[in-house]
Amino acid sequence: MKIEPFILEQCYAHGIDTYPKEACGLISGPIDQEELLLKVHRMSNVMDEYHALDPKQYPRTNRNGYIINPEEHLKLEDRLMQQGQKVKVIYHTHVDIDAFFSEIDKAYALWDGEPSYPDVHYLVCGINNRQPADAILAVFNPVTKDFDVVRVK
Repeated sequence: MKIEPFILEQCYAHGIDTYPKEACGLISGPIDQEELLLKVHRMSNVMDEYHALDPKQYPRTNRNGYIINPEEHLKLEDRLMQQGQKVKVIYHTHVDIDAFFSEIDKAYALWDGEPSYPDVHYLVCGINNRQPADAILAVFNPVTKDFDVVRVK
């Protein structure tokens, strides 16, 4: 899957807007065209809310972690399905560090060793001092049961 510049630019813009907190969202495209990405959907990062309720279970904040608002996510999935679209990529930003697929990112992306969202890839965009930096795409490999990481920028 290729991340086109117009998609990447929107993800970076979201990260710059939320800096110094992590941004997160979803990227969709037509169900019948697997490689085509058409739209970036900004989602709310509710990590701070989870942290406030249970800092032991959720030690991270929006500064260094993300949880997509589950209600927003479900509503978008329903709307997309009605339009013949689906979520193909989950994206988030890293603030003032390089883009990489962390162990926490992997843990959130897997359920019992399998993808939580089959056929969905993960885009991580670095935002350093309110400027776009590097970006990677993590794709689940069913043979190795791990993520292959490809540099996007």
